[in-house]
Amino acid sequence: MSPEHGPYPRLLLILALLASSGLSQAAGLTGDKLDVEIGGAACVMAKWQGNTLDYALVYGMSHPIEAVEEAERILASKGYDSNYKGVDIRHTQATAIYPYGYVMVVKSTFKNWRGSERTGYGCGFSMRSFTEARGRALSNLQSYSWEWLPSMGFDIVEQLRYP
Repeated sequence: MSPEHGPYPRLLLILALLASSGLSQAAGLTGDKLDVEIGGAACVMAKWQGNTLDYALVYGMSHPIEAVEEAERILASKGYDSNYKGVDIRHTQATAIYPYGYVMVVKSTFKNWRGSERTGYGCGFSMRSFTEARGRALSNLQSYSWEWLPSMGFDIVEQLRYP
């Protein structure tokens, strides 16, 4: 499980199993509904031939899947729907199930080992701080642009706290 998702999916599964098995009352949980606050956020990138062309950041949805779908709609409306031979150029790069938090998007333009210029983005979510979101964004950038090194530098494109 990536750190972007946190412990919530496992917790939700446990709570759902407790509720459906009738063990909720035995565990001291009362009522027909378990109140668990979740949210949805996603960074979806438009990529083509080793470069990130654009991104869409969506947050405040009820689930990350809804955030991904909305981000893909945003990129499609900008013309990033498909390219040569129908190849999909939209790629989900980071998601979070946090109902609130900090998010940071970073960008770096660098030369790869062949001397070709590349552009990469990274997106990081945190419920704690911008510092943690930045660390996750840089890790995300390096995961998807593996030739990038911190010494190549980066710019903060977007940072915000949501909801």
